[in-house]
Amino acid sequence: MDFDLTGVQAAWREKGAALGRDVAPDPAAASVVQGAARAGLLDPAVDLLALVVAVEALAQHSPAAAVTLALHAGTSLGLARLREGSGEAGLARFAPLFRGEAVAAVGLSSDDIPREAEGRLSGRASWAAPLTDRGIVVVSPKGDAGRTAYAVALEMPGVGVERIATAALPGLVCGHVTFAGVRGEPIGATVPIMIRIRILMAAAGLGMGKRALREALATAKAAHAAAAGEQTVQGLLADAATELDAAMLMTWKAAAADPLSLSDASLAKLMATAAAQRAVERATQVVGVDSFQRGHIIERLAQDVRALELFAGRTEALRAAVAEEILPRRA
Repeated sequence: MDFDLTGVQAAWREKGAALGRDVAPDPAAASVVQGAARAGLLDPAVDLLALVVAVEALAQHSPAAAVTLALHAGTSLGLARLREGSGEAGLARFAPLFRGEAVAAVGLSSDDIPREAEGRLSGRASWAAPLTDRGIVVVSPKGDAGRTAYAVALEMPGVGVERIATAALPGLVCGHVTFAGVRGEPIGATVPIMIRIRILMAAAGLGMGKRALREALATAKAAHAAAAGEQTVQGLLADAATELDAAMLMTWKAAAADPLSLSDASLAKLMATAAAQRAVERATQVVGVDSFQRGHIIERLAQDVRALELFAGRTEALRAAVAEEILPRRA
């Protein structure tokens, strides 16, 4: 396996970093998606690994923007994949998502899901994001014929949004979406969407973890012999770097697989989530009491990294997906 990025992939990584430098400190989802479209980061034919390195680079500057792009792009790419056999008309239906004219949100929790009957949705989808005034939401309701993804425009009559004040990722709007007999557009299986979201959320986690490691390294170097040469600090930094690199390789493997695998995507998100959380914890130890100041980058990362655990599959669901695919093969 070639571990070097191609010229195109390296260019996408720089585009992601540039977008991170350009976005507002607490960027609204619409501005992130529009900026990504202008930068050429929204392409239905994208090499997924190129998008992974772009999201990772973006997360090192703006975790909220990276999570927004991961959710929007993962949902949009999944929709495009499901519409591949429906001709130009089918693909054109979601073209505004790739032009940055609309934002794709997705239901992130299975705790509360709507009911589908004869193509109409009723009930509530809990924890959908990123929500905007104009856009679509993709949900997977309960139905007599099994679970199928449905796309619904947020401005449709009968759709309500209850926004939630969150403790992290400022600018990313989360909320509960209610449906009162709303006719949805059936898309197909949820798996192609979830695979891409999990891989891209893993990339966002890698970026957060690497930013935490960078801050810890800067603190250690500034302290010179008092910290940089101290064995405990060296161990903390080495452990964080090792775990982040291992998670990065798993994420790259998942993104480069053909065909994409829910097991690989779930494993990548598991590893990246754990590595990012531990990198932030170790950075807190290295930076020390300064990280307790409100607004300090480590304080913000400690809040933002929690979204990795909560969004697009909790740890138990990820482990179940890995076990379902891997264990039968090895039996």
